Amino acid sequence: MDASDRRRQASAAASRWFALLQSNQMRREEREQYIDWLRESPLHVGEMLRIVHVHGALEQFNLWSDITTGPKSAADDDSIIRLERSPVTVAPLERPTRYGVRLAACVAATLVLAVAFLSLFLTRGQVIDTERGERREVVLADGSVLQIDPETRVRVQYSAELRRVFLERGRVVFHVAKNPLRPFLVRSNDTLVRVIGTAFGVERRLHNIVVTVTEGKVAVIPATLATAESSTDVPARRSQAQTPSSPSSNGEVFLSANQQVIVQASGSAEAVHAVDSHQALAWAEGRLIFHNDTIERAVAQFNRYNRVRITVADPTLAAHPINGVFNASQPNSFIAFLQSVAPIRVIRDGDQSITLLPADTPSQ
Repeated sequence: MDASDRRRQASAAASRWFALLQSNQMRREEREQYIDWLRESPLHVGEMLRIVHVHGALEQFNLWSDITTGPKSAADDDSIIRLERSPVTVAPLERPTRYGVRLAACVAATLVLAVAFLSLFLTRGQVIDTERGERREVVLADGSVLQIDPETRVRVQYSAELRRVFLERGRVVFHVAKNPLRPFLVRSNDTLVRVIGTAFGVERRLHNIVVTVTEGKVAVIPATLATAESSTDVPARRSQAQTPSSPSSNGEVFLSANQQVIVQASGSAEAVHAVDSHQALAWAEGRLIFHNDTIERAVAQFNRYNRVRITVADPTLAAHPINGVFNASQPNSFIAFLQSVAPIRVIRDGDQSITLLPADTPSQ
């Protein structure tokens, strides 16, 4: 999806929100969704302000009576009774109509939100925080797109020279809008990833950082170097002379499409290795792929993507290997698959809890 498509989508969404605001029938949860939508991107705020401005201009248009709406032959139609327009007079000011009051309130609320949002964005940055079962796609001010996984927290800070994103937990796939004069930096646990325009994923695990590239090239700067140079774009100038996937003398690592590197918490980077990036980042599209993983690990992944909580109550069952590709939002299909490959007993407690036991476990 390019920038024009994202703008069209934002414009369509702004029109829908404006119509809902004018209906004066918004529920509380809808108002909260509207605020969240505005906070997702400066593009959303800008489109909302544009829609409000256009509707305000249309309301003030005073020549509607001069627009012909009948057939071209209306002048020859004797059945039409013509009314002469009275001379234009200046009427005294009237009290605002209900529509005008609602429009003014909408304008004021949107402007207040825009000012508050931009002030926050310029000072401490835009913060995006997802909960369990929540995936989001956020368009940033420059047109870059973030596909954000559940239980993830990112902070965005843009300046005239740099675009910075801090991954505090979780994982994100970045589709970066190209701008050679304004590098895009992603920092997580003192590891720095630098790009100009590309697509890549960053996952912050307990003991390491995983960087996977799907398009273009990136420079991964381990903790020791990133700490010293995070406030400058010196790595950007040096990295241009390096060959992708080859380490530089100062510890930077360079990756191109379908390559991955793991940076340990100590700051050391493992050897770059080839991957199928579409499989490695399938979670960004809502797909979970398991190769000789345990049921315990698969269940942990499903629990991140859904409100329903699955529990494996037997260690032997938890260690059972599993292979397959699953829709992250369909835990029931996953459980049905488990029942087809292992003797499992399923106990459901309402809609929010599922317990897995060996089939020969006696009932309590």
